[in-house]
Amino acid sequence: MTQLALRFTHRNGRAILAERRVLYPYAITAPINRAGAAELTLQSISGGIYGGETLSQNVEVSEGARAKLIQPAATTVRRKTAGPARQTIMLEAGKNASLTYFTRPLIMLPGSALAQNWNILLAPGAQILLFDGFLSHAEGADWHFSSRLTARATSGHLLATERMEVHKADLEHFTAYGKFWCFGQPLPSSLPAQPEIETGITTLANNAGFTIALAAKTGGALCAAMEKFEKILSQPGKFSRP
Repeated sequence: MTQLALRFTHRNGRAILAERRVLYPYAITAPINRAGAAELTLQSISGGIYGGETLSQNVEVSEGARAKLIQPAATTVRRKTAGPARQTIMLEAGKNASLTYFTRPLIMLPGSALAQNWNILLAPGAQILLFDGFLSHAEGADWHFSSRLTARATSGHLLATERMEVHKADLEHFTAYGKFWCFGQPLPSSLPAQPEIETGITTLANNAGFTIALAAKTGGALCAAMEKFEKILSQPGKFSRP
């Protein structure tokens, strides 16, 4: 079952929320128009992601529309009781559409486990910016986090793929990690320096976009850095064509 399904369209010079399906544990605010883009807040009312739970989101932005989803608070992943929790997020942008999906880092509690799957689909001229991150709640805690991301053009061409699996025991110098995926967007000429943050930038093949990986010793430092990057990266720019 898909608990969250949103579809944005472009009408009279602005984006509107044309279709919505919002079931527990999600809640959204009414969209706010900002320079023709629809912006809304996505919240979880369950207190976190629980062991054995299966969640699914599907966000579609139709041709020419621009939308932004923001998450005001981090989501805790709680102790597994009936196997790991599973979460699938599908993001789709039509021709010359733009979608920003700006989440907060997941907080991995002791004994928790989450398998996450991102599916990204872009039409020609589309742009998608998303953030995926996690942090450890307690030093020495045992938890498991896996994340899979696959991005394709509507033509079927593979744009990017990543598979990641992390245990708390794998972490050494840092406890908070995140990555911006910027599809259909050129790399800015300059990015701000972030104190106490390790940063790595990778350009994707075939002009598909780029990624920015962040590592920090605290969740607060990671969130501060990602907010600065998001303000720069979410600015409208010239679309490339995957």
